[in-house]
Amino acid sequence: MKPGGRLGIVLPEGVFNNPSLAYVREFCENRAFIRAVVSLPQETFFSSGASVKASLLFLQKFSEIEKADFDAKQAEANVEVKAKHANAITAETARLESAIAVAKEARDTEKRKTLQKELADYMKRMAETIANETRALLKERFSYPIFLYEAEKVGITATGEQDQNELVPNDNQPQDIEKTCLELYLEFRRNPEPFFLAETMT
Repeated sequence: MKPGGRLGIVLPEGVFNNPSLAYVREFCENRAFIRAVVSLPQETFFSSGASVKASLLFLQKFSEIEKADFDAKQAEANVEVKAKHANAITAETARLESAIAVAKEARDTEKRKTLQKELADYMKRMAETIANETRALLKERFSYPIFLYEAEKVGITATGEQDQNELVPNDNQPQDIEKTCLELYLEFRRNPEPFFLAETMT
């Protein structure tokens, strides 16, 4: 997409919550605003032979200015998180490298290999920690509202017949729906604050 371009796509819900697919979510988050996620009923695609629950994802690619702002905030967050862990990483790395040197000197191959694996595992674990903490800090500093909607009627039954539709204004809306998903989204884009959940008092 060109900068500012918009995309709507149907995706299995696993893309939104499966830990092994976090890289897909990060790919999107690093390039575009997530404007809306509309959860569809389980049976939406039954008539097409698909049983997986799906959602609609709407993205808007960053402008060049927005991308530069995102990248700058990401870099700043990464520098801060690395600095936070730098002393601990230096100390633990030095300890393990010293122990590896002693094992080499003693020609204790088994211990040396064990320590080398421990060092590699530690560095991998800390790299993951830094990446996760950087992502969390970035989300605080590059924060924006996302429209979320869970639909029950989307115009098609499990057998493929026409059904009521609450997604867009039409002649067959559910009677208990005051505003369609699209109408609520347009209100949300104008002013998202009324949609925020009030903090629960404890």
